[in-house]
Amino acid sequence: MSQITCQVLIDGVRATQLNDIEKITWSDPLLISALNQALSMLSLVRPDATAKTFEFVCEQGTRQELPADGLRLLKVVRNLKVDGAMGRAVRLVNISDLDSIAPDWHSQPPTDTAKEYMFDERSPKWFYVYPPVNVGVKLDIEYSSQPAQILTLDEMLPVDTVYMQPLQEFILYKLLSGEGGQGQGMQHYNTGMSLLGAKPAVDRFAAPITETNRATGVGG
Repeated sequence: MSQITCQVLIDGVRATQLNDIEKITWSDPLLISALNQALSMLSLVRPDATAKTFEFVCEQGTRQELPADGLRLLKVVRNLKVDGAMGRAVRLVNISDLDSIAPDWHSQPPTDTAKEYMFDERSPKWFYVYPPVNVGVKLDIEYSSQPAQILTLDEMLPVDTVYMQPLQEFILYKLLSGEGGQGQGMQHYNTGMSLLGAKPAVDRFAAPITETNRATGVGG
């Protein structure tokens, strides 16, 4: 989470791009609206930007739904025991493989431990666990969340400061894509997307060296 307010981000847009420090052309409500739209764009392009960890309580069976603010599952990490202690890790598997091996796996008796989980990109708010679990089984999960709506500029920026520049570009895209400004707006959109596209490459380069990424040349 960032340690700056939304005001700092917006002041930067006003001073360096809009040249409207006196707030003559662009009002605070308009910029707040553009910021909220920019945050939504960011969460779709980079789900990890709004990632959060969560103690998830399962429904009985195999199919599980993310919390109300969930946009997409990132990872099921492990089981959590009744006392809160860390339990068995949960492994990601391909749902079609499990369907082939055990076609009736959805109807198996529920247990108190999830061993594997499955995720379909086409249904990002849902995931499945195997074996079926009893109601109340707890899992430690990571998911991308919908950013809360910014109402005032004195609120803290809800994402890391590393995303400030792409957010500024998306704000300018929203502000300048109206009548007569489509070309200029798209320039800011493309710049923002380019900045976000470059970040995964940096992430991979800086990743810890493991046997897997050593073989592929990833990591320092």
